[in-house]
Amino acid sequence: MHNALLQEGIQLRLISKSIFLVLLLPIAAFHIDKATASAENDLTEQTPPSAHAQLPQLALHTVTTKNVVKSILVTGTIMAAKSSNIGPMIEGTIEKIYVRVGDRVNAGDALFRTRDVVLKLQKQELVASSALYAAEHRKAQIEFKRVSNLRNKGVASEAQYDTAAAALETARARVDITKSKLAQVDQSLEDAIARAPYPGVITERFVDEGVFISSRVSGMGNSAVVQVKKADPVVAVWSIPAKYLPEITLGTKVGIHIDGIPDVIESEIHIINDRIDIGSRSIDARSVINNDGYKIKPGLFARAEIFPKPHKVVLLPRSLLRGPPNDPYVLLYDNGKIQIRHLTIRDHNADSVEVLSGLEAGMRVLPRSHRTDVSDDLGMTSQEGLEN
Repeated sequence: MHNALLQEGIQLRLISKSIFLVLLLPIAAFHIDKATASAENDLTEQTPPSAHAQLPQLALHTVTTKNVVKSILVTGTIMAAKSSNIGPMIEGTIEKIYVRVGDRVNAGDALFRTRDVVLKLQKQELVASSALYAAEHRKAQIEFKRVSNLRNKGVASEAQYDTAAAALETARARVDITKSKLAQVDQSLEDAIARAPYPGVITERFVDEGVFISSRVSGMGNSAVVQVKKADPVVAVWSIPAKYLPEITLGTKVGIHIDGIPDVIESEIHIINDRIDIGSRSIDARSVINNDGYKIKPGLFARAEIFPKPHKVVLLPRSLLRGPPNDPYVLLYDNGKIQIRHLTIRDHNADSVEVLSGLEAGMRVLPRSHRTDVSDDLGMTSQEGLEN
């Protein structure tokens, strides 16, 4: 009985080991397959790729030129076309001022008058003197004619003839001098009334009636009575950075925005001053603006959008640029070689830059997805699969 139980236990242990081995075989096979795959991966990583392996297809960018108009934004000030401080042409007391600030005047309108009583008295005296000298001249003519007749008859001497001739010349000279003085007084009387030199508006009144103004010595008292400005047309004076000088020419179109004026005013560059402001390195350009009704006031702030003529530029997508912003470069592809090309650029818009130097039309540029670790001259095999 004991032997039978022993044999039965041995058989049960054998069966259990068989079941354990059967269950263990798939697990062992799984680990073997995993180890084999890991070994194959390690082998693959350690094996260098074929020298003839194809790189991904990369699209080259061909550089082209484009006609563009890039506006220039500047600021400036509205100025009167002309501005004059009007003072008297003869010295004296300002007796009457005919205009007020804000008055519109035409050329020749009276502005103010200097006291002219003394001038009028001088004219009366000269008129009387002129009549006296005219009478003396007529008397000298009669005497000269009489002596000439007597001389022809042999009665009057040469000395008498010479005396009569000299008296006639003296009388004629006195008449001419008096006539000249009378003309001077008439001119002074006319100059006593100061008149507007051109159509404009009164913008300043410096003195009132009763002030004595000297016109002889500069700096003695006030030298001007009123200020006249020609405000139709007005002139917009622009301060333009000197770097834009090659793009600004006479006739360049300008769109003008003025404070208080809702509409955009179209004009052009009419004057380019040869003077360069040393402090701001800017040029002085001017645009004439019609100002019917004096709606635009001198002194207003103005903004302008200047539109230079279209010009050819090399535009490049920003996505092709490499390197730091202060020293950008691109990779050129030419005859199977890659070269680094440093560029000088300026902004065009959010997506593109304008290339000032470094690229020409027809050159081909690699995208940034291509390698960036290159030397200045790197050979490239034709099997790298680059496409236009």
